[in-house]
Amino acid sequence: MDKIKLFCIPYSGGSSSVYYKWKRLLNDYITLIPLELAGRGRRMREPFYESVSQACEDISNMILAQLQPNEPYAIFGHSMGALLAYETYYCLKAKGVHEPEHILFSGRKAPHDEAEKSEYYKLPEDEFLDVVFNYGGNTREILQNRELLDLFVPILRADFKIAEIYEYAAHEEKIQCNMTVVNGTSDLSISRSDINMWSELAGKDCDYRWLGGGHFFITDNCARTVDLINEVLE
Repeated sequence: MDKIKLFCIPYSGGSSSVYYKWKRLLNDYITLIPLELAGRGRRMREPFYESVSQACEDISNMILAQLQPNEPYAIFGHSMGALLAYETYYCLKAKGVHEPEHILFSGRKAPHDEAEKSEYYKLPEDEFLDVVFNYGGNTREILQNRELLDLFVPILRADFKIAEIYEYAAHEEKIQCNMTVVNGTSDLSISRSDINMWSELAGKDCDYRWLGGGHFFITDNCARTVDLINEVLE
């Protein structure tokens, strides 16, 4: 089995560390490469992105720096990371990078599904945190710790901002690699979205998969998530 690199883009407020536990569960031919976004983790001192396009320019450069010509690779993005994965695909194309073997879009509506626009990033802190808390995950721990709040709220607000001010613009070409769209069976954040809209962006196969759990099924249902990735990339 040929080796393949799996580049993983985190969700709003997340760092590359959210994917570390996947390493021991992935098949040995898959090389896990969690990507660190600006403003968090080891890049804490760097300024936040001002737009999705700025973020994807940075992400595409990170991928390009770790990829050999014609080396097989795949991209995984969860929640905001799914939106970034979509636009990063086109940044890579513009740089002349070869097609990925696969892209997995996780926990997010299609980028051109703009039926419900929001501006949560503008809310006062208590209202903003109520929105964040509704997504689940480890937000309860953050809410109960002022130091964590001071650290994570600016990151979360900056991430929400670039996702919420994003304006979809159709690309001339559809995605020319196979796609898998993955969501949690009880993820309330996508309950009013038309998940099937992802197929409108696909130039090849587009598969839909549902795993048990809410918005953060990738951590709450970690083993099954990685099983799916192993299956898709086999």
